Amino acid sequence: MRDLTTLLLIATGFLLILIGSSMASIRWLDYQEGINEMKKTGKMMIIYIHSDHCQYCRKMEATTFKNRKVEEVLERFFVPVKVEKNSEEGLNVRKIYGYMGTPTFHFIQPDGKKVYSLFGAWNEKEFLEILRYFYEGHYREKTLTEYFMK
Repeated sequence: MRDLTTLLLIATGFLLILIGSSMASIRWLDYQEGINEMKKTGKMMIIYIHSDHCQYCRKMEATTFKNRKVEEVLERFFVPVKVEKNSEEGLNVRKIYGYMGTPTFHFIQPDGKKVYSLFGAWNEKEFLEILRYFYEGHYREKTLTEYFMK
């Protein structure tokens, strides 16, 4: 019985480690923090406009944004900013960069120029390809559609 209890404890611990390692925790900044960080690091900023009532936002937050690789790419190549669409900050961001619905993603160069706005929700694999399009600079040479038709 003691051996079975020990085995169950080890298996439970291993399972918790596996679960914990697959759960990402993106360090989202508010808009002003993002501007400051973008100027300091020279990284492109990605602004995620969401709503607590948006089913597609909730789905991305429960799946795509929990992916460890998505977290790593966002934090390595981008300054991730998250704003609620109806907050004062969200209304300001919408006024500056536009708004297409939730979720909306704006990709902003370090000089403050908007590169692209994107509306929609994606799984981990699709979102990583979208991010690659920007961090590898493909947006300078071809449209997003051309990139995905490769």
